[in-house]
Amino acid sequence: MKVMLNSTLLALLLASWVGLSAAADESPKVPESVADVFNIHHPHENHFSAGQPTREQLTAFGELGVVNVVNLRPPSETEDFNPAAWATEETMAYFHIPIASGADLNPTYVGVFNEVLTRIEGEKTLLHCGSGNRVGAMIALRAVWHQDMDLEAAIELGKTYGLTTLERHVREQVEAHQ
Repeated sequence: MKVMLNSTLLALLLASWVGLSAAADESPKVPESVADVFNIHHPHENHFSAGQPTREQLTAFGELGVVNVVNLRPPSETEDFNPAAWATEETMAYFHIPIASGADLNPTYVGVFNEVLTRIEGEKTLLHCGSGNRVGAMIALRAVWHQDMDLEAAIELGKTYGLTTLERHVREQVEAHQ
């Protein structure tokens, strides 16, 4: 009886662990029509995160129901094209928060980012920069400063959006502005 009870308990624990692991990996799949966008992530049902999309890729996002574009690239990175015009042509709302370096990952810019994401909450949105790294950093900082998430969980969330080399800057900013 004791062996059977232990086996049953072990089976239940294993089943719940497998269920939790599966739930943790339930990010929506990236649709085929935008799978070729540089460093594309689809970490939330209403969010896509990526590097700079092409004009044609932006059209594909529109066909998926994306109605907002949040561009974190500074003007110096988009001198050869007009991403605001592209978004307007697709009848998407366009938000531009220029993040040029780790120094721009500060409470002021993150506050603006939070206001934008709060305003468009529940709407399909493309958040992009050159690679997705700045998007992930801003998501992580927003999670800490505006959503009361602990730093390690926020870093993991940021990574689902593309955070890589700016992780150090995120940690430094959180430390500096506690």
